[in-house]
Amino acid sequence: MEMSIYSRPSRPVKVVSALFLAVAAQSCFALGGLDTATSTANTIKTGLYAFVGVLSLIYLLWMGVMAFSEKKSWADFGWGLVYVSLVGGSVAIGSWAFSLFA
Repeated sequence: MEMSIYSRPSRPVKVVSALFLAVAAQSCFALGGLDTATSTANTIKTGLYAFVGVLSLIYLLWMGVMAFSEKKSWADFGWGLVYVSLVGGSVAIGSWAFSLFA
């Protein structure tokens, strides 16, 4: 029997999937439910923002030192600022998208 992504799952696969979802739903309720998951996701999001912010600051400092010592041009430093701004903008868009579902 040839499998493809368009073939329907067999009956045992459906039964096992339904049992897994039933067990997983009960354990999610036992762990605190959606409120706990939302607060954990917000904590992770805040930590990632801090981590990415520190990395971007280190990158800009490194680019500034390299430009000041004339190992890179100031145009490279300017492009570094553009790159960090684009990454920060994508983080802001991701935060907005996260707020739609949270």
